[in-house]
Amino acid sequence: MGADAVILGRIARCLALALALSAGQTAASAANPDELLDPEKAFRISARALDARNVEIEFRIADGYYMYRDRFVFATESGKRLADLEMPRGKVKEDQFFGKAETFRGSVRVKLRLSPGDVAKGRVKLKVTSQGCADSGVCYVPLDQFVTVALPGAR
Repeated sequence: MGADAVILGRIARCLALALALSAGQTAASAANPDELLDPEKAFRISARALDARNVEIEFRIADGYYMYRDRFVFATESGKRLADLEMPRGKVKEDQFFGKAETFRGSVRVKLRLSPGDVAKGRVKLKVTSQGCADSGVCYVPLDQFVTVALPGAR
């Protein structure tokens, strides 16, 4: 009987999620697309070298928009994921369908530590994947952005 209750609970959550996604699509289609910023404007990225091994990525987030902390992925152009990073904690947002999620508004800065191999090249091109939403209820698909950073001492 306990297993049946667990399965029914999962089915109920899946149905609730499907309804939420359906409602979200309806809200998205009802929102005026002319009023939404292009994602590159809503979530402006920049990067700079802090020193020979560390790079800072900054996102400036437009008013009325926010980004999810757990949707960031940092990688080199070749696809090697960068896991040695410092990211601040976000503000917890309670989502009625997805639960608690940390979000950023205004801006967020992330410090990345590069591998010796990346440093030896003197320049690194990074692929940053992120996802954010507008307060109007429209969420963007994950966005890939690329930034190139010249490292100090590059020849």
